[in-house]
Amino acid sequence: MQKIRDLLGLPVLEIENGTQIGEVQEVIIDIDQASVRGIILSNANWFTNEQGIEFKNLHSIGRDAVMVRTQDVIQEASLFSASDNKVYHLGELLDKHIITESGLQIGILADMIFEPTTGEIKAYNISDGVITDLLYGRMSLPLPQAQIVGQDKVIVPESMAKLLHTEAELS
Repeated sequence: MQKIRDLLGLPVLEIENGTQIGEVQEVIIDIDQASVRGIILSNANWFTNEQGIEFKNLHSIGRDAVMVRTQDVIQEASLFSASDNKVYHLGELLDKHIITESGLQIGILADMIFEPTTGEIKAYNISDGVITDLLYGRMSLPLPQAQIVGQDKVIVPESMAKLLHTEAELS
């Protein structure tokens, strides 16, 4: 499993001839499907719309690069990122406070953990502040079945508070 934030800045390489076609600028997340929907490339300019690659068109995601067969898979990002209101850019979700339905703050969404072969999001990586993170490590929370994403908060069912565990336990 891999952290989604680790994708940001990775080069996107074409297998066919080994050229770099861009870097990962942003990751598109589908909350309802609990999956990575695609990536946005950083090579866009003033005269083009955001360009991206749908997850199903990624050949593989490695530790040091994202691989695609050919650059023909690049498309306008709005084609796969704006189909409904449960699709978010990763940057829109990070640093939101996670709160249960009864008002208990669990922590801050620091990252998401996903399966790079399927794109399935498995868990939230939760921070409880820099000092706590350094002393005890970050916590992980299995992805909630139901959640509400607000402007600066994510509201999860009350039962999720009992499912918090250390990051090491997830491996």
